Amino acid sequence: MTVRRLYVPVVLGTLAAGGLAFFTASRTWAHARVAAEGLPPDTVKVSGSDAQPIVTALALVAVTAALAVLASSPRLRRVVGVFTVVIALVGIVVVVTGGSSVDDALTKAVKASPAFTGSNTPTTHHTIWLALTVTAFVLLAALGVLTARFGPAWPTMGSRYDAPRVRAAPMAPQTDADMWKALDEGRDPTQ
Repeated sequence: MTVRRLYVPVVLGTLAAGGLAFFTASRTWAHARVAAEGLPPDTVKVSGSDAQPIVTALALVAVTAALAVLASSPRLRRVVGVFTVVIALVGIVVVVTGGSSVDDALTKAVKASPAFTGSNTPTTHHTIWLALTVTAFVLLAALGVLTARFGPAWPTMGSRYDAPRVRAAPMAPQTDADMWKALDEGRDPTQ
C-alpha cells in the first residue's frame, strides 16, 4: 500500500475511533443493585461521562484533530498527528488510573438511591465499556503516529480554499491617461 492510500483510511479511522471513544464514554461503566427490605430494588448506573468528564472532551478533541488533518498543510499535519497521540495517551492514562473515580461516583449514586439504608451492601459490577474506551484511545494513538509519520506526503486541499489575498489599494489617477486606464480596467477613477 502506498503512502498516499493511507490518507483516507487514517482520517476515517481517526474519526471513527474518536466517535467510538465518545460513545463508549457515554455508556454505563459501572452499576450497582441496591436492595432494602420492604422497598423495591434500585439499579444505580454510572457512565464514563459521569465519573470522568474529561474523557468525553478528549474524544471530541480527537474527532476535531481528524478533521484538522483534512484542511492542514503538510507541516501542520505532523503537529496534528503528534497532538492526536498526546490526546490519546492522556485518555488512556485517565481511564486506566481513574478507576477510583468510577467507584467514587458509583458510591455517591448508591448513597443517593432511595433504596439505600446504610446497612445494606450493594453488589457492584463494572461493564465492558470502560475497556472499549481504552481500546478506542489506543487505536487513536496508533492512527496519530501514522498521521505524524505519513501525513506530510498526503495530498492537500487546492489553493482555491486559501484565504483571499489582500490586494494593494489602487492609487488615485494622476493624469488623464491614468483615468482612462482605470476605466479600461473596470475601476472607478474618482475614488
